[in-house]
Amino acid sequence: MPDLAASADHIAAHMACEHVSGAFVFTKFQFTSQTTAVGEGTLQGDLAGGFSAEYFDIEQRGNGAIHMRAHHTITRSTGTIRTSDEILLLPDQDPAVGRPNSRLHVIGGTGAYDGATGLLHTHGQLNLVTLAGSLQYKGQVCLP
Repeated sequence: MPDLAASADHIAAHMACEHVSGAFVFTKFQFTSQTTAVGEGTLQGDLAGGFSAEYFDIEQRGNGAIHMRAHHTITRSTGTIRTSDEILLLPDQDPAVGRPNSRLHVIGGTGAYDGATGLLHTHGQLNLVTLAGSLQYKGQVCLP
């Protein structure tokens, strides 16, 4: 039986991982159906650039939280980063405001980010009507 922990350590040893942080700032967020939405905007910080997003499997849970899945494409001058995400929007006193607690799994990219892996966590507050607020991100991006 293969030693998976040793395999993971071997892979990590051959990846260059960089800790990153900053903020997603939305310029657009629009529901396209009851269970899908799209968004776009800019990234500030270590991954400065633009982003587009597709949100799907949007469902409200009994406690007022909204769960969804998403794909983000982050566009930088040196290439793109793609993510596959699990997003939980926690309720706020203002029904237009979402407070995300999200895990964005880096699943690849183009250019300098071809073969990238990693994980970004987001938190913050965003008014889904006015787009006021921003989502802070922190985590790591690893390159082969």
